Order: sequence, then C-alpha cells, then structure tokens
Amino acid sequence: MADTDVADATVSATVRPRKPRLRARTVLIAVGVIAFTVYSAQQSGWEWASFITVWTNPLWQRFWPIDWEFVLDRNNVLDPLIETFQIAVVATVIGCLLAMPIGFMMSQLTAPNRPTFIIVRSIMNVVRAIPDLLLAVILVAAVSIGAFGGAIALTVFSTAVLVKLFSETIDGADPRPLEAALAAGGRHTAAVRAGVLPEVFPAYVAYSAYVFELNVRASVVIGLVGGGGIGRVIEAQRQFFRYDRILGILIVIFVIVMIIEQISDAIRRRVL
Repeated sequence: MADTDVADATVSATVRPRKPRLRARTVLIAVGVIAFTVYSAQQSGWEWASFITVWTNPLWQRFWPIDWEFVLDRNNVLDPLIETFQIAVVATVIGCLLAMPIGFMMSQLTAPNRPTFIIVRSIMNVVRAIPDLLLAVILVAAVSIGAFGGAIALTVFSTAVLVKLFSETIDGADPRPLEAALAAGGRHTAAVRAGVLPEVFPAYVAYSAYVFELNVRASVVIGLVGGGGIGRVIEAQRQFFRYDRILGILIVIFVIVMIIEQISDAIRRRVL
C-alpha cells in the first residue's frame, strides 16, 4: 500500500500541467480591442510623428535651470504647500467619517432596508459620475475661492471614493457573524458593529490612507481652479511662463508625495 502511494506521488510530481490553449473567443476579443484602439487613435488625430516632435519643442528649454531661490523661499512655496497638506488632511478626515456610515448603508449586506440602499447608492453614483475637476470648479465657485472651497470639493471627492471601496469590501465580508447577531436578537446597528465592523475595519484604515494619498495630489489640481494651496502658485507662474519655477515646485511635490506614499504603504502592510 505504501509502495503504491509512493508511486502515485512520484507520477503526480512528474506529470506536467497542461498548457492552456488559446480559445477562439479570447483571440476575437483581443483583435477587437486592437482594432478599436487603432480606430480611436485615427479618429482622435493621433500621430506618432507629432508625439515624437513634442519632445523637441523649444518650450522645454524654459524648464531649466530651476529657480531654486524662488522654490526654496518659505513665502513662495512652503506656506502654500502647508496649506495644500492641511486641505488634504481636513478633506480626508471628514470624508472618512462620512464614508463609514454611508458605506454600510450602500452595502447590500448591511443596509437597514432596500429603499435606503437604493437611495444612497443612486446619490453616490451621481456624485462619482461628475469628474472631480468639474466638481471642484462648481464647488469653489459656489462656496468661495480659496482653501475652504477646495477643502469642500475634496471632501466630496474623498467621500465618494472611499464609500465605493468600503461598500464593496463590506459586500465581500462573511455574512454569518451578522446573521448570528441578528438571530440572537441584536438590533441592526449593534449587529453590524459586532458582526461586520471587526472584519472590514483594517481595509477601511488602508483605504483611508490611500485616499489621503489621492487627496494630496488632487489638492494640487484643485488649487489650479481656485481651490487654494500650491496649485494656485503653479497657475500664477504658468501665466508668467516661469516653467523653471514650476519644475522646481513639481520636484518638491514629488518628494513629498513619495514620502507620504511610503508611510501609507507601511500603514497598509501593518493593518492588512
């Protein structure tokens, strides 16, 4: 018996797995995607020659040498960068606080009832359908030009993104603890808190760190349309064609974003 088991194990170890065959449907889908890509490129006026000549444009000479004296001045760059960071922090914190209850209401597993699920899901789908830059333009114009308007726009953006990620995580959670808590006579809110929240909370923290990364980048773009922060400085320098200063500012932003990304990755690895 033992010899037979050893022989079977030896045969199983030496048998190579079958090479997956390329299905006709896969080939047709790939060909269709390539054909549509080529057609779209032609319709949009894409030309490889023009794409190459872009990098030989004399405009690039204006990016160098970098005006480090301007970039390293506290009033010029550091203070607006601090304002950008503050906008991102406020928008992330408020967005995360709003996203948790909305995410539970938007999940089929934890929504208190069907009408609530449909209404909340419909509202969030409408919010996500609006491009973030257009949303920033509308809210900055409606609220005020400056950091406050930018923070409001970024809060709405943060909430919409985090609700989508968090609700999908809740949908994939194990429903048995929630069912057991409800069967034991617990109220809906208490059952969700005891049966679902412990499982999805690590993902919620990780998503929050990811949204903060997005907000740091998005706050720069929002500043270009009047939302305050370093984006306002970039737009002002662009109007005066001071691309050497813009490049220096972008390098500083890149370094800061990389540091934030490393910290965020460390947080996600720790909680997940």
